[in-house]
Amino acid sequence: MSWRLLNDHGLDIYSNLAMDEAIAKTELRENNTLNTIRFWRSQLAVVIGRFQCVHREVDLAYCRDNSISIARRFTGGGAVFHDLGNLNFALRLHQSHPYVPRGLKELYRAFIGIVTQSLVSLNIPAKFDTVGSCIRIDGRKISGTAGWIKRGVSFIHGTLLVDSDLDMLQRCLTPPERQQSYLRDKTRIRCMDSKHDTVTKISFEVENGPSSDEIQAAIIETLEETAGATIKEGHATESEIDTAQALYHSQYTQPSWNLGTPATFAP
Repeated sequence: MSWRLLNDHGLDIYSNLAMDEAIAKTELRENNTLNTIRFWRSQLAVVIGRFQCVHREVDLAYCRDNSISIARRFTGGGAVFHDLGNLNFALRLHQSHPYVPRGLKELYRAFIGIVTQSLVSLNIPAKFDTVGSCIRIDGRKISGTAGWIKRGVSFIHGTLLVDSDLDMLQRCLTPPERQQSYLRDKTRIRCMDSKHDTVTKISFEVENGPSSDEIQAAIIETLEETAGATIKEGHATESEIDTAQALYHSQYTQPSWNLGTPATFAP
């Protein structure tokens, strides 16, 4: 079996991000040619990219007052909003398979292209944006993606705004001026800012549109056609679970990782 489906039902953002990193990085060896597609959702959260500064991306007071978690992922890219109206996906791909690209741009084009194709098969007028490596409907963004490549593994994960609260998204991702600033670590002050964009959601753009489950099924079907393989539901390995738990405790639940170090100067 060259493909595995992971359907994770836990809604904790920190656990989910830890598992994404674990499936990307655990057992990076040449003979581990298993490919994985993982789907998950989370409760209210904002997730920023590895190289971002939280005070330039997030309204910290609004998130605190509304019990919205703030988390940092291990990949780059911009800030995204999560709620139960999101469908999140992750792909762990071994480069020994001929359809797995070795470069990030090519990876986005191939596999975010597959997600786009799946949406189109459900009569969603989605288009892959080759410049932004994202998915749009009528020019408006419905996805955010990020990737990581190392030691023969290509990894990509992303979000789909199926029926998210766009008003809350806008509030979370509009940082006020002069809020507390944070360094990404004790020395780095350079921030990779998100690219401002207009977003929408599938349920707003498509009358009687498909559910998240129907979208998930379409993505699996398109992947199977591309790979010429059957994707069977499986489980995380013991090593992946151990790695995820270690990352959860040492990294993803730590304010020093998610927020950074409070700065003593104005932003």
